[in-house]
Amino acid sequence: MNLPTQNSLESHRVRVPRWSRGFTLVELLVVIAIIGILVGLLLPAVQAAREAARRMQCSNNLKQMTLALHNYESTHRVFPPGSLGYPFVWSPQSQLLPFVEQGSLKDLLVYEVPPLAAFGAGYNTTQVTQNDTAAKQQLPFMTCPSDGESVPGSDYGGISYPGSAGSGINNVADATDDGSISNSDGIFFTKSKIGFRDVIDGTSHTIAFGEQLLGDGQNSLPANNDFRRRVVELATSTQTTPAACAPGSAPAWSGQRGAKWVNGHLADSMFNLYYTPNSKDPDCHNGYHNFALVSARSNHPGGVQTSLIDGSVRFVGETIDLTVWRSAGTRAGGEVTQGL
Repeated sequence: MNLPTQNSLESHRVRVPRWSRGFTLVELLVVIAIIGILVGLLLPAVQAAREAARRMQCSNNLKQMTLALHNYESTHRVFPPGSLGYPFVWSPQSQLLPFVEQGSLKDLLVYEVPPLAAFGAGYNTTQVTQNDTAAKQQLPFMTCPSDGESVPGSDYGGISYPGSAGSGINNVADATDDGSISNSDGIFFTKSKIGFRDVIDGTSHTIAFGEQLLGDGQNSLPANNDFRRRVVELATSTQTTPAACAPGSAPAWSGQRGAKWVNGHLADSMFNLYYTPNSKDPDCHNGYHNFALVSARSNHPGGVQTSLIDGSVRFVGETIDLTVWRSAGTRAGGEVTQGL
């Protein structure tokens, strides 16, 4: 009698499939919670890294603009004027184009006529239209990566880096002159002819360019007193004073700050240091843009970036003393400070 062997028994044994053990609902919820915690920890770090990169690019833009200012002064012996007066309101930045590798764009501009169609009545229509069309070109080096490229609803290229028109305090004995664009202690103002020789306070103590936030395109009272992107606009040539510019008495608002890089106005290509950076007080100008009380503003946490005339870039905190801040805007104020 043949007995079954071990091998034959193995061959006849029923094989039962072995199923893998799955996750329970509790385990799945724990895994999801852990992933959520990790995302919550990593997201701020990613956002901070991105902002650091944007801030570095912004710093490079300011440096590029200031080095162009040096080259312009080397060629012309003066810095570009803030404007040549209405209607020839060419911005300082528009005159720096050949020195920031924008010679082709500069060749499209006809400086002998107004830069915008809105100011061009009575001048050569073809040339004014050519200027107006060129002004719609967006220039990445003129806007901060932490902000936008243009004012919403505007066809024109925006500008984040206005030139310094000084402290905003033009005559201590006459407050009615504060914020004037034609009588400034900075380096840019109407028909200015300032050069290195005029910066008595020192190029390492005097601001050349700062930052501003582009307007949001809305010309109405901002909700929740959020004045970052809207400006009080007084009528025509009304003098800007703190009382007249108070939000409660503001006759009108503008969301057009920084809307046109070509435009030599305090609302576009120039600023003064009347308020501290990112001030809670709203920026204020009049309809003619010949007076303004404004501030440097940015999306960078805690302050703004500025370039000094020597080409260095400094981050200035929102808590800076107002006297020190204003002194950095004057070219020959004689203030004794430690700088920014």
